[in-house]
Amino acid sequence: MSNLTFPEVFKIVQAHEPAIGSALLNTSDIVSCKNFKKLWAVLSMDYVDDVDLVVTWNESTDVAGGTTSAITTACPIWYNIDTATADLLTRATDGITFTINTGAGKNQLWIMEWDPAKFTAGYDCFQIRMSGAGASIVDVLYIAEPRYQSDVNVAAITD
Repeated sequence: MSNLTFPEVFKIVQAHEPAIGSALLNTSDIVSCKNFKKLWAVLSMDYVDDVDLVVTWNESTDVAGGTTSAITTACPIWYNIDTATADLLTRATDGITFTINTGAGKNQLWIMEWDPAKFTAGYDCFQIRMSGAGASIVDVLYIAEPRYQSDVNVAAITD
């Protein structure tokens, strides 16, 4: 039996509540990764229409997004393009973006992994950004592994 308790070991942040994809464009929370070893962005899409969603990620100098630029370091990506019939994730080619292709008309799950050690000097904050998405419902969840274990997880939406 494991002593792992998910919410006590990992920091969980709702980066954007479920919303119509076109309303999500570039409005996911920016989180500080100063205290994280690793961060995963989990995107869940409930299919409504055939408008693809292009996902990118940015780095910022603060959670207010004062100075922001696109991350150009390729990151690991996983996906499941039909969550109704399978629960397995497929490893995609590492990238700096991915497109959720809605042509199949299926609900999908996508995960990208960010290593905070790869930030450009002076940057320590992360944000998922999107374009497209039509009327499909999308939500974004950040899950982070803290750098140091503690009884209280540190805040991520403040600097």
